[in-house]
Amino acid sequence: MQLRLAPVFLILLAVPVLSQHSTTGGQMQQWVWSRGQMMRPDSAPELDPRVAQLEAIHHDAADLSTLSTSLESDLQQLQKGKLAKDLGEKLKKVEKLSRKLRQELSQ
Repeated sequence: MQLRLAPVFLILLAVPVLSQHSTTGGQMQQWVWSRGQMMRPDSAPELDPRVAQLEAIHHDAADLSTLSTSLESDLQQLQKGKLAKDLGEKLKKVEKLSRKLRQELSQ
């Protein structure tokens, strides 16, 4: 009985080991979706500098929008006599982002 179970146990132990190895002999190619195209993760997309600049502008504008929304609630609390701890930091970030956006848009 025990001799009959030995091959079964060996097969059950070998299956996980074999499943970890690729059957094609090489590594499986991975693909990534980028801008509606499939591309390999190791190939960097060649971006036009203008496109990169537009993406940076959109990112900075989104950050500025988020900050202004949070500042609005902080300023309402200030009118009630409550000073937010990070109000000064947020105002500095708004100033830096707006200056950066102005420079990027003037180029």
